[in-house]
Amino acid sequence: MTKATAREYNLKRNYGITLEQYNEMLEKQEHRCAVCKKHRDDMKINLAVDHDHKTGEIFGLLCSYCNRYLIGRQRDWRKYDNAAKFLKKGTGLFVPKTAPKKKRRRKKSQRKT
Repeated sequence: MTKATAREYNLKRNYGITLEQYNEMLEKQEHRCAVCKKHRDDMKINLAVDHDHKTGEIFGLLCSYCNRYLIGRQRDWRKYDNAAKFLKKGTGLFVPKTAPKKKRRRKKSQRKT
């Protein structure tokens, strides 16, 4: 079995799509992860098919990091909306810059001979 044949078989068995449908999604996403926009050429493995395990709906293609740690862990879009609002607004407060710490000179150890 060739890699292409195995890929086609796995896509059909796991997600109910053909390799042609996968490639169409890849083209629509410009060969990039749907979330972080990292290009396919910058990855070692294929983009993962992101889907809802309850409904079976396919959302798109994600890099392994986004699929595993961002989207795969949390499916509630409201939390991401809240996180985006949180990151946009800020508080207007800033941590003061501190002067660089002076390096202490080490005391020369006195060796007894």
